[in-house]
Amino acid sequence: MVHTPAASPHPPDDLVVGSSSEQAPEHEARRAGTAPHSTNMQLNLTSMIDVIFQLLIYFVITANFAVGEGVITAKLPASETGASTATPPEKPLNIVVSTAGQYGYRITLEGMPHAPRNFSDLAVLLARLQYGPANPTGSFKDDNPVLIKPDETVRWQHVVNAFNAAVKAKYKNISFAQTTSP
Repeated sequence: MVHTPAASPHPPDDLVVGSSSEQAPEHEARRAGTAPHSTNMQLNLTSMIDVIFQLLIYFVITANFAVGEGVITAKLPASETGASTATPPEKPLNIVVSTAGQYGYRITLEGMPHAPRNFSDLAVLLARLQYGPANPTGSFKDDNPVLIKPDETVRWQHVVNAFNAAVKAKYKNISFAQTTSP
């Protein structure tokens, strides 16, 4: 007697009924979870985003935001005679403030033979040097540059006093130079 197993309603997965050329690819495709001829395409955006970021970085690094030379035009006044009417720059009036002892100071007015003894003498001397209606013999205008040159060890109180003396003499263009070594 031959023993045959009972028939099941579904054939086993490895057993294919019918023509093997018709059902095998469909059956294997179903098994893999995809259709046999899938038309769904997906783009790989990762590489495209990488290229975009690299281009962005390249353009940010190579960008030049400075204004190029010659871009800003300058309009100079036209001269009728062809000669320049500009006045040469004025020579600044240099006041040198240096240290004398621990708390003392020395004032020198460059180009002058006598040095003022204190800051009130400096204000008087600067006022005598200024040209104006009250002093037609003065050699400096009130807008002439006054440059205060302190040495590096002088107290700033003395530098400010020199500034105040120039203001008291009614000079308008007062500036400070870098400190110099004594």
